[in-house]
Amino acid sequence: MNANNYRIKTLLFVLLSVVSFLQCTKDREPTAPTEIERPKSLAIIPAEGELAIPLNSKVSMIFDEPMDISTFPGHFFLRDLMGNNIAGTFSPNDSIVLFTPNVALNKASFYFAELRGRVRDINRNSIQLNNEPILDDTTLLLSTWFYTEGDYSNGGFYNIYVRDKKDGRIIFLRDLDSITAPISSLNSPDGLTVSDDGDYLIISNTNNNEVIIASAEDGTILKKITVAANPTSCTTSGGYAYVVSVNGKAISKINLITQSLENSYSLTFFPGKLAVSADGNTLYTFDQVTRDVVLINSNNGSVIKRVRNAVTNLVVGEIRVDKVTGNVYICDSKGRKVKVTDSEGNNLQDYISFAAGIEPIDIIFFDNNAFIIAGNSVYKYDKATATLLNTLSFTTGVKSLCVVPTGEILYITLASSVAIIDISSARLLKEIDLVSTGINTIISNSKKF
Repeated sequence: MNANNYRIKTLLFVLLSVVSFLQCTKDREPTAPTEIERPKSLAIIPAEGELAIPLNSKVSMIFDEPMDISTFPGHFFLRDLMGNNIAGTFSPNDSIVLFTPNVALNKASFYFAELRGRVRDINRNSIQLNNEPILDDTTLLLSTWFYTEGDYSNGGFYNIYVRDKKDGRIIFLRDLDSITAPISSLNSPDGLTVSDDGDYLIISNTNNNEVIIASAEDGTILKKITVAANPTSCTTSGGYAYVVSVNGKAISKINLITQSLENSYSLTFFPGKLAVSADGNTLYTFDQVTRDVVLINSNNGSVIKRVRNAVTNLVVGEIRVDKVTGNVYICDSKGRKVKVTDSEGNNLQDYISFAAGIEPIDIIFFDNNAFIIAGNSVYKYDKATATLLNTLSFTTGVKSLCVVPTGEILYITLASSVAIIDISSARLLKEIDLVSTGINTIISNSKKF
């Protein structure tokens, strides 16, 4: 064999060896000769449990280096509460991968996002998790859930107010879940309501024997009005606020326009709780000794009628008026019933009855539904038929609830926290610890600031 033939055979052998090596290593991890560090997933936006997300939002997946967009379809999923996949497109922004839904998200809705498996960087290196390469399609890398904006957030949010009797304050929840306490240094406040126009808070500062009128926007105290001893429950109608004084045996009528005491109606009994008719002409309270419901003329303080023995043993639960029908609902806690009568106190009858140990303390109306607080639960009924629709149960007693005027959100006060609930799905959005065991009344404003 001459030297030329030998060199040719040697060259062919080397070429064949290189080809064979490349064929055998084409699927090796990693494959890139220029960069072999595996990428890491860092975060996902919107963050877990973020609320009021705009309907045109994108989901951002953040990595420590640019990623290969072609590896994300089939590994990233955005789903609604029913598990339906949301179609969309992927795009890069440096080390961020954006998922843009094809259509706007639904209002006041839950969405769940997750990234799984073997996504790669631009050099084709598979991702790592906890310093281990991910070479399968199922390992969870990133996940989040969020709740979109709805009518409750159009043009701002409704202020929510919480009465904290123990710590002597009124807590504001702004922007859905942001906590402030602009009204403090109160003396055992036992009543809280908001004026019909949404401008004022009316607070019974019980141990100071005064009623406070405050700005519903920022909590600024505008007026303090001295009233009969131990003011408690309060309600409003038109330009007036009415406040029961238990030991003072009186109902105070306060003009909200002049911010002054217009009249004080003396009573011959110890009143408890208070409601006003839809037309504002009749007040409803309890005689705490006889346990009658007493109807009082709001214009002159005269007693119109007594509904005898409306509750059992003790006055615990509230009186509420359905402003749509005008019917009056009485929470007979110890009798384990909610009762109903017409606006004139006629034909008192049982509306809902509960099992032993379940004592209803309040009823709130919204749209065609009635929400009853009893024990550790909130019971949702069809108002007209008294058919039970749903039950929300908690580990501690429920104290109060309110629904925002647009109807998507329900707020519930518990032992020391506020639960924010999506009404349509009855799912918890967030629970806020208020660090107090004295919280009770929670109400929503009817306007936005």
